[in-house]
Amino acid sequence: MLIKRIITYFMMPLLLLPAFAFSQMQEIKEYQEIKEYKVKKGDTLWDISNKELQDPFLWPKIWKENPGIKNPDLIYPDQIVKIPIYLLQKEVKEEPVPEPVAEKAPEPVREEAKAEEPAPVAIKPLIENNAYLASGFVGEVPSFDGTIDGHASGRIIFGNNDIVYVKFRGEVSVGDRYYIYHKGQTVVHPVTGAKMGYVMEPVGILEVKKFEYGETVAEILQSFSEIVIGDLLIPYYEMQPPVVEKPFRKPDIDGYVVATRQLKLMSGNNDIVYIDRGEKDGLRPGDIINTVAVVGKHKVPNGQLQVISTRENTAATIILSIKDRLILPGNFLTKVE
Repeated sequence: MLIKRIITYFMMPLLLLPAFAFSQMQEIKEYQEIKEYKVKKGDTLWDISNKELQDPFLWPKIWKENPGIKNPDLIYPDQIVKIPIYLLQKEVKEEPVPEPVAEKAPEPVREEAKAEEPAPVAIKPLIENNAYLASGFVGEVPSFDGTIDGHASGRIIFGNNDIVYVKFRGEVSVGDRYYIYHKGQTVVHPVTGAKMGYVMEPVGILEVKKFEYGETVAEILQSFSEIVIGDLLIPYYEMQPPVVEKPFRKPDIDGYVVATRQLKLMSGNNDIVYIDRGEKDGLRPGDIINTVAVVGKHKVPNGQLQVISTRENTAATIILSIKDRLILPGNFLTKVE
């Protein structure tokens, strides 16, 4: 009897092993299966991510799965981009099933009761959260705690989940998080010629992971666009896009477009535009402003902006609509009639 039990104990793991191996093979097969996407003229990884994963900010994941693409800004028509099946499946979100609501008997209406005026209805945020985090501002370089210092492979461009070396001016701890900022173009006022600072572009978020061999090692948790050596680290804090009640204000304001933040290949709807008016001019998030281009001797309306964040002398706006001509630095601002 004892011998039978011993044999049984030894046989059970052997019987389970094929099922476990089959499960592992299925996972590996699923991970290795890919969908091939043929690049069309004008495509960017941003566009492909938006079409295939329904989220343009996931483009670094596609880039990471295509080591043959050395520069994410350089892809060509008829080039094949590989999108792993597991990545497509991860981006499918199930819609929550609403719970049944028990019906209540209507309460009797009293004749003396007076109808109350409806309270203002809060709308959804003015802009999607990732786009808001990536919107940035025009101004001087802010105080920063450290910089991106490199990668073990020698690469100079980084994205989601990359492990990078960082340098800090002071002490940091494992678990500390930082926004990654890129010092972009110098901004000169299109009319006065005065220097206004730089387009400060948030390009990602990282977290300090460990210290080894005298190096500080961090992981890029999220990238909004490509991250490079020398980008600045600013302590993390919660940022939420503004929620503004309707009707939106339409202030009587003049001024100029001074710079753009192109989150896509070409400036268009949902791109960021910076203007030379801000808090001191009475602007608030939610305000709507028209833009006008000068074509020869003629003034041509070419778009509409909505303020999403303000500083003392500047504001970041999102393009609500655009007409025949792109919104560019030098276009002037006017009231929405």
